[in-house]
Amino acid sequence: MSDRNDMTAFSSAMNDMFRRLGLPDPLLVGRIREEWSDMAGTPWAGRSQPVTIRGKTLVVEASSASLVAFLKYGVEDLLQEIERRFGPGVIDAIDVRPPS
Repeated sequence: MSDRNDMTAFSSAMNDMFRRLGLPDPLLVGRIREEWSDMAGTPWAGRSQPVTIRGKTLVVEASSASLVAFLKYGVEDLLQEIERRFGPGVIDAIDVRPPS
């Protein structure tokens, strides 16, 4: 078996383990964080940051408590962009929270 096949098998096994443990896919979380400013756009960029994924819900922290309600108005547009980039059913909800 080649090194590439070994890495593919390892990656698949790790993803299965994370899924069984109810943990978010670390690669997906990382990609969302890396692409956040470009992907989220206005009004999200600079006013929020992705924190984690719970099930299929992206948890986003607003930069202030007063922005939570404001950002919730843009959830549908953001979900469409996430689906466009990562595929259907990967993220199906966004939970906007105040800063911790």
